[in-house]
Amino acid sequence: MDYFVYALEHIYTDDNHRDSKFLGYFDDLSEIEKEKQRLLFFRGFSDYPHDFHVKKIGLNKINWQYGFTEIVGEIGRDYLPEDDFIPSYSQVVTKLNLKTVFKVSHVYTIHSFLDDEREIGVFSDKKMANDVVNFLQQKVGFDEYPDDFIITEILLNDWQWSAGFE
Repeated sequence: MDYFVYALEHIYTDDNHRDSKFLGYFDDLSEIEKEKQRLLFFRGFSDYPHDFHVKKIGLNKINWQYGFTEIVGEIGRDYLPEDDFIPSYSQVVTKLNLKTVFKVSHVYTIHSFLDDEREIGVFSDKKMANDVVNFLQQKVGFDEYPDDFIITEILLNDWQWSAGFE
């Protein structure tokens, strides 16, 4: 069975730049709605109230496995596709009774002033996340930066942002 989590993000574009804020992973759409309402009390989110985005992210899926060979996408940051392909038979992770998930990403410095980060995937347990990192460390594009992987344990249905922005 394929599973997914919901990712809540706030992505807005103003006159100067595009900005994306990761706001959490969820297994319940009603929890996402509560979080959006909470965030609207903060400056920035209230200035861009229609720029919340919810997307399904496949669980235990490597979204990017080709490493860094060149700058891709927006300078300094590569965003996951707007819609990850989630098979219609997939189910939200609620049935798995997970409390946390493990996000794997990779960061490295392109120039002395420019970092690039890519999200690799969201995994159901730490062992799987570590196995993915060990696998990718051997691949071209990652093998030159094997120590720059980040594994973050994230509580489901919990807020990841506690202030506004300008």
